[in-house]
Amino acid sequence: MKIVVGTRGSRLALIQTDEVLSALNGLSNPPSTSVVTIRTTGDRMPETPLSRLGKGIFIKDLEMALLDKQIDMAVHSLKDLPVDLPEGLTVLVVCKRQDPRDVLVSKGDRTLAGLESGAVIGTSSPRRAVQLRAMRSDIRVEPVRGNVETRAAKALGEDYDGVVLAAAGLARLGMEDRVAQYFDPFEMVPEPGQGALAVEIRSGDRELLELLHGIEDPSTSITATAERAFVEGMGGGCKVPISAYGALENNALVMVAMAASEDGDRMIKERMSLSPGDPRAAGRALADRLLAGGAAEILRAGEES
Repeated sequence: MKIVVGTRGSRLALIQTDEVLSALNGLSNPPSTSVVTIRTTGDRMPETPLSRLGKGIFIKDLEMALLDKQIDMAVHSLKDLPVDLPEGLTVLVVCKRQDPRDVLVSKGDRTLAGLESGAVIGTSSPRRAVQLRAMRSDIRVEPVRGNVETRAAKALGEDYDGVVLAAAGLARLGMEDRVAQYFDPFEMVPEPGQGALAVEIRSGDRELLELLHGIEDPSTSITATAERAFVEGMGGGCKVPISAYGALENNALVMVAMAASEDGDRMIKERMSLSPGDPRAAGRALADRLLAGGAAEILRAGEES
């Protein structure tokens, strides 16, 4: 079996692709693979704020290549993948999830609590921004773009006192020594699927689908499915910051979720212990709890703004 694999060309994307290929090579009957790098909209517009580019900017060009049969599968960071997929495509969560937490990279390796009042923290994620302001209302949060290495370097430059990044990206790049603080995922709720990898293929490619089932990680699949089901339950492409995280603890799926107004003035969090037997139902139940607790009003205000 021969597979053409599509990926972005960044160093991190190529490392993630190698992770998937290594898992495939470990199968009893590994396929023959070749890799094609594709420059996405997000890569072509590195200085444009992510809020202006919208969701899926690192995904759509790869999906077009799949639909056009230029490639057979695409490797993604699951957190970048919208829950609404184009018709004809399907996604599997593969490999063991890396550290899902957010981290702070800062001058002098200072923690968030150790930064001076008025310190500037870089992130282009509204989810991270509202949670940072909830922890420290006296800091400034400013947008920052670039690949992981670029953003980590900016944390030590003149314009920022620190930058918030995903722990998994730094770990895969061998940059864990840059981390000043790991945020508890039940306090700074990560992006759904953060740290996990996904492969996207054409729905009708049954042979490839069966092959990829061999590199699924059951625990990662459960937690990531529940987190993405939460997003679906909240309406998918929300215009306000939302996030969810799940962990398997003592035969239970423990989940936390957050929804906030765009300015962060109103934030709602819920934590539930659920059955891991039906992760989609678990994610939906958490969304229902959050919506009933006031998140529905936050979402309506976001739609009207």
